[in-house]
Amino acid sequence: MKESLAYFNHWLSFYYEKKDLFLKDPFIQEKLELLKKAIEKSRQAFIEKGSFAFCSACANSGEKCCKAGLEWKLSPAEFLINLLLAETYSLPLAFNTSRKEDCLFLGEKGCSLILTPIFCRNFFCDKLVKHLGHANLTYIQQAMEEEATLGFIVANYITTKLLQKEGTKHGA
Repeated sequence: MKESLAYFNHWLSFYYEKKDLFLKDPFIQEKLELLKKAIEKSRQAFIEKGSFAFCSACANSGEKCCKAGLEWKLSPAEFLINLLLAETYSLPLAFNTSRKEDCLFLGEKGCSLILTPIFCRNFFCDKLVKHLGHANLTYIQQAMEEEATLGFIVANYITTKLLQKEGTKHGA
């Protein structure tokens, strides 16, 4: 956990140093508005089909899929997007430092990320798949398509235009 906390704190500091680059970039601002709508569409599908409620009940019973180490599935660009979104929504992006067995981003109410990594968005455990059934699972996956595409476009832009421009690679 110490390693991942140091890593994401590095990117948090980077964000605050370069925040104006992100906030003033017209491409990012345009795509961020579209991404917010796409994320809401995905969230509504999860709510409508009962996925969030199912996962919450499972977690409250002691089972958790969001284990320590999963935070490494989040790229620096996706983390920066989350910081932008958190600021847009005036939400805190808190690190889980109290439960070392859990993902760094797993809070009391679930994932603290607004844009979750593609790995997490596409993970449906066997119990959830059985609970949802094929039609509902397909519905959710189709609802997430726009979010995944826009998330990739914005992350790729940030990586190629801002991180590499600043001499920053994918690592810390």
